[in-house]
Amino acid sequence: MEEIESQERQRVDAGAGELASFTVFAYNQEAFVRDAIRGAFAQDYRPLEVILSDDGSSDRTFEIMQEEAGTAPADIHVVLNRNPCNLGIAHHINRVIGLARGEYVVLSAADDISLPHRTSASVRALREDPDGRAVLHATVLNVAVDGAPLYLRRNPHRAIFGSPALVVARDAYLTGSSVTLRRGMYADFPPLNADVVNEDKVTAFRCAFRGGAIYIDEPLVHYRAGVGVSTLHGDILRGREDPVREARYVRTGLARRLSVLGQMQVDAGTGPLAGNVPTAVLASIEAEARGLRRALAFMDEPRAWWLPGLFAAAGLGRKSLKIALLGMAPGLYHRYKVLRHRPARQADGRAGRT
Repeated sequence: MEEIESQERQRVDAGAGELASFTVFAYNQEAFVRDAIRGAFAQDYRPLEVILSDDGSSDRTFEIMQEEAGTAPADIHVVLNRNPCNLGIAHHINRVIGLARGEYVVLSAADDISLPHRTSASVRALREDPDGRAVLHATVLNVAVDGAPLYLRRNPHRAIFGSPALVVARDAYLTGSSVTLRRGMYADFPPLNADVVNEDKVTAFRCAFRGGAIYIDEPLVHYRAGVGVSTLHGDILRGREDPVREARYVRTGLARRLSVLGQMQVDAGTGPLAGNVPTAVLASIEAEARGLRRALAFMDEPRAWWLPGLFAAAGLGRKSLKIALLGMAPGLYHRYKVLRHRPARQADGRAGRT
């Protein structure tokens, strides 16, 4: 076992195959991290290194990592990393990519469980791909907090990842919990900006210039629904009738999208994409970013005289109307949501009495 804080990095003999780095990213996930690590150690691919990385957790996440690290199979090289402070998702990824030595990097979160053949199936598909694509993602099985299976979740954008224009226009994302990629998809590109949360959307943009992404339509991961950052650790699934909470959710989504567009602009100006992004794509990124900045400014300080500018920048659509309603008439928004959901609640109540 290699502990980054105290030991020199060791060379791993990749043998006849290409080394894969299986990464487990964790932050305050003591309830789930043990299962994630055991899924990593159960991988049937060799040669394999497993990087267990904690982003400055305040709970027992890192202690559990230390405990589990001692149970790794003898032929798996374990790297144990603890960031001295919380770096955030983007800089944590940058850090771990810097530690990874494999040609292939398997990304996993500490609240999900990878199936034993995930790495071998992913590496095989990448290695044998006739189009030479460098990114792969897959269908996942959504599971409840306790691990009970819920449903298969397929990526709705899987047919468009070869088109940069469509990736931008449709806010396309890879199924991040199932991504495996060649290390160069991060190492050869600019580091992620500190405010990036949706790294799967950044990777979707990058791979659009390299033939798109391979998609495996079978579950390689058990994705624990409702506990990760995409749902604000489940908070976004509750209290949608409260205009204050809903405004916070909407603002978070807008800010996250703006950060992705900002990273796209950085990527377009530096590294392998410099000079290769069509002018029309750059213009669409800037136009959307301009609208998002206007919408965020309105949400921070709603004023009636800013509404024309909001609609001019963001368009007169459902999202901009919702932003206007939350900012100018939160009580009306609450009333609308209550009335909209009342029939369903009444039906649930009748069903409960039968």
